[in-house]
Amino acid sequence: MDLRNTLFMKRESKRSYHSRPIPKGVMDRLWERIRWSPSSSNAQPWRFIFVSDPEQHQKVMAGLARGNQWAAKAPTLVVVCARKEDDHIRDDNGVQYHQFDCGLATMSLLLGAVEEGLMGHPMAGWKHQPIAEALGIPDGFDIMCVVSLGYKAPIETLEGRAREYDESPRTRKPINEVITVDRFDFSVD
Repeated sequence: MDLRNTLFMKRESKRSYHSRPIPKGVMDRLWERIRWSPSSSNAQPWRFIFVSDPEQHQKVMAGLARGNQWAAKAPTLVVVCARKEDDHIRDDNGVQYHQFDCGLATMSLLLGAVEEGLMGHPMAGWKHQPIAEALGIPDGFDIMCVVSLGYKAPIETLEGRAREYDESPRTRKPINEVITVDRFDFSVD
């Protein structure tokens, strides 16, 4: 099977967005995909805040790192948050499942975006306090990521490093660096 045209291969984290708003019907379908994401013991700890209002959008942008300012053109920013109290806790392994579950739900958003003709780009460069204050996120909730969401624009709309990143080829580690069979057989530094 040729994987090039599959949903997974079409998903990409580019930076050039049209400012065209996302229709309500598309948003409704994305929300359903998130809602039906898997989670440990069906805890569904995630909270997704979709920000399209221009004033709120600008406040969230103020909390993003300088290197993520390209996201200003995305018509919607999505703030993913959760709190440990909503986690499925197991005493035998110490895993914080709410973080993993938010990742699963975010991937549902990203793949759903591709199905809807959109592009989503999860970002790590942001400051908790200004975003939490702007959106009224209560204490105890951690922001897991911020995702830019919208329709892809031509690369010519980008400048500088953002354009350089988008023009560079997509790469992944070789399979033998991330997958083994039957035992941990990876070289570690």
